[in-house]
Amino acid sequence: MAVAQFANGISEEITDVKIMASRNDAARKSALIYISQPKADLGTVMSFRMQDEEGEIMARDIRSKHLNGKFIGVEVCYEMASEAAWERFCRFMQRMGYGM
Repeated sequence: MAVAQFANGISEEITDVKIMASRNDAARKSALIYISQPKADLGTVMSFRMQDEEGEIMARDIRSKHLNGKFIGVEVCYEMASEAAWERFCRFMQRMGYGM
């Protein structure tokens, strides 16, 4: 079972995912993962964990998103520097129910 969590035991629902590829290096990709209504207390969050039967993927680039001064969600940026990291991320997202 695949889960995405800011805090242990509190699974988050991924709202949207956007993928970007580097212009200079075809193997480098970034995923922007959006969570519109996080369940965890974000005041103590240091990382975003994506766990499944293969193990854990961790992202530390977490940003609060606001529109007109109102909190609208969280954006997590996960950088992938190799084709193997990209394929691993795709397998995780498929297990979460997102076709990649």
